[in-house]
Parts: sequence; C-alpha cells; structure tokens
Amino acid sequence: MNINQFFVEGGIFMYPLLACSVVLVAAVLYHILVNLRMGGISSDLMRLWQEVRAGDKATRRTFLERIVRRRTVAERLLSLIVTHARVDESELRELVQARAKEEFVNLEAGLSTIETIVNIAPMFGILGTASGLVEVFGAYGSSTDQDKIAQGIAQALNTTITGLAIAAPGVIAASYFTRKLAKRAARMEALMSEVIAYRSCLEER
Repeated sequence: MNINQFFVEGGIFMYPLLACSVVLVAAVLYHILVNLRMGGISSDLMRLWQEVRAGDKATRRTFLERIVRRRTVAERLLSLIVTHARVDESELRELVQARAKEEFVNLEAGLSTIETIVNIAPMFGILGTASGLVEVFGAYGSSTDQDKIAQGIAQALNTTITGLAIAAPGVIAASYFTRKLAKRAARMEALMSEVIAYRSCLEER
C-alpha cells in the first residue's frame, strides 16, 4: 500500500491529521529558531564574566559592551542588573526574577502548540476510526464476507495509526524542549545570582 492509497482510505479525518502534522513541524521549527536567537548563555559570555570577577578591567569594558546589545535573554537580564546596580540586593533579585519569567515565556514559544497537537491528533485518529467502523458495520453488518469486513476495519484503523504517529514525535519533542528549558533556567538563575552578589565588579574603580 502506497502513501496516497493509505491517505485516501483513511477518509475525511486524514485532512485534519495532515494539518496537525504540518502545524507540529512548524511549531517545532519555530521553537528551535526562537531559542537559537534568544536563548542560552554562551561559553564566551561565561568566560568574560569570570575574567571580570577576577578583576580584569579591560574585560569588564568588553563584558559591558557585550550586554548592551541585549540580543539574548542573558544579555538583557545582565543589562538589567547593571542598570539597577545601586538597588538593594533583595529588590534587585526580585526584579531580575520577574523579568526572567517574562523572558522565559517567550522562550517557550511553540511549546503550547506542540502539546495541543499531541493531545488532539490521537483524538482525530480515534474519530476517524470510529466513523470508519460505523460505515463498515453499516455496509457489511449482514454480510458473511469476512474479507470485506476485515479490509474495512483495517482501513478504518488508518486514522488511529496516523494520529499516534503524529503524537509520538510531538511527545518526544515537548519533553526534550521542556527539559532543555529547565536546565537553561537553572543555569541562568545561577549566573544572575552570582552577578548580583558580585555586581561591584562591574563598577568603575
């Protein structure tokens, strides 16, 4: 059985399933692009901070020039710390945490769509199978042709197979991205706490 035949035999519910697969791929790619552009703490930025903390004045200027760009989440949060360096430490931590939550909402772009597709794709598959079985038993309910009934049931199951085939990689992608964001958040929190504690290193001497 080729793909076209499989799709046609699946019935009308194959069309929303096709749409689900397209949306899932688009959501995954969008999430990856957003995180490549905005997320993460580069090893170069970490190296610069370690040198700044060690008291390297030349590196301090480079570090400040780097975070002024505000291209990534880390740079924007660091810029916030520098801008409010004179604020009380507890207030500054609360300010950074609030901004970090806002930034991470943006980094979660596409995740809710992936989770939605994971939930509804199997439902479309089951609906397709149920409607197919209704047609099969309606047409062959009084028939003694077991081959036709078996073939009809097999065709009705096409949508269930398709729905599960779409949901499975969606579950994997959502789980992977969620874990990656959690690790990124923990790393970001550790860096911001350290910079806040040693923010005096960023001041002119």
